[in-house]
Amino acid sequence: MLLPVAWAQQPTVFFGIRLHSQIRAEQGTTMLRWYDDLARHSVVYLQAYHEAGYTAWIAQRLQNIPRDRTRTALDEVYLEKLTISDGADGVADSLTGLRVGRFYVPFGAGLLLRESVMAVQSPTRFAIGNLPMRVAYLFNGKERQQGFYMRVGTVNGGISVGIGRHFGTDPHAFALWSLPEQLRSPTGYQQLYGADIMREIGNHRLQLEWLYSQSKQLPDAHWFALRWQPLNLPFQPEFLLAYQTQTERLSWRLALHHRLDAQFSLNLILRGQQGTLQLMAIGLRGDL
Repeated sequence: MLLPVAWAQQPTVFFGIRLHSQIRAEQGTTMLRWYDDLARHSVVYLQAYHEAGYTAWIAQRLQNIPRDRTRTALDEVYLEKLTISDGADGVADSLTGLRVGRFYVPFGAGLLLRESVMAVQSPTRFAIGNLPMRVAYLFNGKERQQGFYMRVGTVNGGISVGIGRHFGTDPHAFALWSLPEQLRSPTGYQQLYGADIMREIGNHRLQLEWLYSQSKQLPDAHWFALRWQPLNLPFQPEFLLAYQTQTERLSWRLALHHRLDAQFSLNLILRGQQGTLQLMAIGLRGDL
């Protein structure tokens, strides 16, 4: 009876549009896409927040990615209840709760693998060392992503494990290494192991992620991703690298950002593989 009683009070509702659009030039063609080259969608969203701590989120895509087997324009829809708990000294030090529905579940830091799936996710604490831990159970249907993700660590670093099947089969998976429109294997991976670390060194922010994938149908592979952000520079440059050992292929992405106002920014993106330029894009990001 707690949930009906809580929602008897009037929630606060927000409605808006979140843009991740790009005008992309590649292979002799120029096209407007309502998602970017990292598979982040432009969406129309509705968010409802209740003072009891419940949040509801619904987001509808403006455009699907070709070859996306999901075949729905629904990007995310979930209900979340989070609680911040106080430690023995009375200082807030623990986040607990639950998120249920369809949403993007990252593996590790999410630089390499994140997919929109049906899932249940909960922040909790690891028994050894009382470290923050994130646990997710994915159940995206027959022949789709199913299994568990677990990450132990903070925003500055952690270790991750994934056990299940069909991980990495959607266009959003490994989008830094392979463009979203390129075909993914429908079998995917059964086991994932990873580690990530983030540090600020002087005026530079560095993030590194390693992922090892195992599959009965696909070759095992090590994946590496690097994000480098020089701070306090004009145009807020961001440089991304992704490398896979099985194909020995390196992908790279350079983005320059120009803030138009408090809500919108204009981006110039150059992306390629090895020493070859794949595409050039101008993107618009922001919220209405």
